[in-house]
Amino acid sequence: MKILSLDTSFSFFNLSVVEDRKLVLLHYVDSDRKTLENLPKVLSDLCIDPREFDAFAVSVGVGYLTSLRIGVTFMKTTAYTLRKPIVSYENLYLMGRFTPAPLPRLPCLKVSTNLFYRVFEGERVSEVKLHRGEDLEGTIVSLETFSEELPGGRRFLHPFFPFSAYGGVYAHEYLEKNPEGEDVFGIEPIYLKPPA
Repeated sequence: MKILSLDTSFSFFNLSVVEDRKLVLLHYVDSDRKTLENLPKVLSDLCIDPREFDAFAVSVGVGYLTSLRIGVTFMKTTAYTLRKPIVSYENLYLMGRFTPAPLPRLPCLKVSTNLFYRVFEGERVSEVKLHRGEDLEGTIVSLETFSEELPGGRRFLHPFFPFSAYGGVYAHEYLEKNPEGEDVFGIEPIYLKPPA
């Protein structure tokens, strides 16, 4: 099974091609251009034809809403028009699941002025939470770019985390159990906004 996976959570974006759980291509873009400008150009430059894929995967966040909406809409439209399955994934979950750090593991990502996290304790995984200054017990897992905004304690910082690659692996596992994929109309970016 050949899967095209896209992550547009932040100002940079990355896409991957995963075939039978193996990473075939990982492409990362961090430029002054907007996601809507970069996406068609990158697909064209890499000679990627969505018709050649068996399924699609897309990040639903957490992240910047405009770039997430562009990525999600593009992948949903592609999956719908080609009548192929699609799977969504959430980046905090991927960081918590695929980072080899001691438990409890707390993947954290900063979006604008907000820090979002989850708690991984063995098989138990919390919902996405907004950090409000509370102490976080465990290993903080995040990206080096956010190191100054993270709470103290034990840390595991990635220089880069290929969300789209792990998302493609996750989608492959999901599709083995659910070959029809998710309902394309039910996939939406994660909207997490602190109460006013």
